[in-house]
Amino acid sequence: MLTNLTLHLQKEAGASLGYNSSSLFQGTLMEYVSPEYGAALHQTGLKPYAQYIEAGKETLRWHILTMTKEAGEQIIDKVLKADLSCVHLKHKDLKLPITQKEMKTITYEELLEKEYFGTGSRYAEIKFISPAAFKSKGVYVFHPDIRLIFQSLMNKFDACCDSASIGSEEVLEHLAENIVVSRYNLRSVQFHMEGIRIPSFLGSVTLRINGPQPLVNLAQLLLAFGEYSGVGIKCAIGMGGIARISGEERKKHDREL
Repeated sequence: MLTNLTLHLQKEAGASLGYNSSSLFQGTLMEYVSPEYGAALHQTGLKPYAQYIEAGKETLRWHILTMTKEAGEQIIDKVLKADLSCVHLKHKDLKLPITQKEMKTITYEELLEKEYFGTGSRYAEIKFISPAAFKSKGVYVFHPDIRLIFQSLMNKFDACCDSASIGSEEVLEHLAENIVVSRYNLRSVQFHMEGIRIPSFLGSVTLRINGPQPLVNLAQLLLAFGEYSGVGIKCAIGMGGIARISGEERKKHDREL
């Protein structure tokens, strides 16, 4: 089960909050998780959850994402049962009123049926909502490298989905060889985390997916999954939040922020 809980928050006047505050929100989120489950999460490699901040002029959206049924029960259900009226960032002594709650859920079977068993578009516009980066051979990569994007998504998918497995070096090579960036609007940024500045990027890219239709469908499946998993490193801390954007969705998204 894949879940996206979005909390719309009212900004406090003068408060400087954005994606670099994500670690504070992650700390707040862990307050609702049991010590036993928190310890188990600390020991795992690929986390079954992600979270990130989407900042507008007067509001914030806090996206809390889970990729397994257990993570949904242990994280999102606990947040909902708390029946929050505000989010308290203790480190800044800020209380941010919750103005709206939205939740989307989909099973892996439904995602496969929707994205893989059909005729997917050969184009995909991806918006990197929170700073994204990858690590390869010990160094940070802060541009949308096709191979690293899909390697990240495949690894997360296989780690969290019990009903299907898609990861292989051969499949990854086919994706890397057949997907190209046809347009982009990007900028480099730094993501601050516990005194460390991670080079990363924000913005949007449009991908052209060549090759046979099953490969197109697989790419669209992984990108759809990425809206619930994030892509790249430090997604639990607030990096790598993405969304697939259509023309109408882009207009709606821009109006709301």
